[in-house]
Amino acid sequence: MRTKDTTVAVLPERLTEALIHPASAQLATIVALTDEGPQVQLEPGGPSVAARLAVPVTRERIDAAIADCQQTVVFFENGDRCRPIIVGFIEAVPAPQPAESRPAGSQPVIEADVDGKRVRVTAQDEIVLQCGGASVTLRRNGRVLIRGTYVETRSDGTNRIKGGQVQIN
Repeated sequence: MRTKDTTVAVLPERLTEALIHPASAQLATIVALTDEGPQVQLEPGGPSVAARLAVPVTRERIDAAIADCQQTVVFFENGDRCRPIIVGFIEAVPAPQPAESRPAGSQPVIEADVDGKRVRVTAQDEIVLQCGGASVTLRRNGRVLIRGTYVETRSDGTNRIKGGQVQIN
């Protein structure tokens, strides 16, 4: 019977530790915002540590997280607990609001935070932007309706009205 030679690999110390202690997420609480960035507490009552952000977030969002003592999800750079990186926030699941507790005819509110560069809203049949008695309606067939008690257009350059047929009044 013939045996094969066996090669034994020697792993570097850091790789060995990574295999033994794989990266895992930890919960932390944002407690302050300083010039160094957000400060997090890894354990209740423990010292705060400067953290970096891996998610886009506004100052207002961080202030709200501090006020609510909201937990965040952190990983540690190279396993160093002194170098946390915030990768997300723990969000509470809102309780469904019973239809009878909403004002009659009201729809659930949908909010959107955008980056200020471009917003695209798509729908299959119709999009309506409405505020009080004013509305802009975009329909699938290409029709655009602008309604209001007072409609004004302004232009620093030429204000053009173009169409296959233009009717005024």
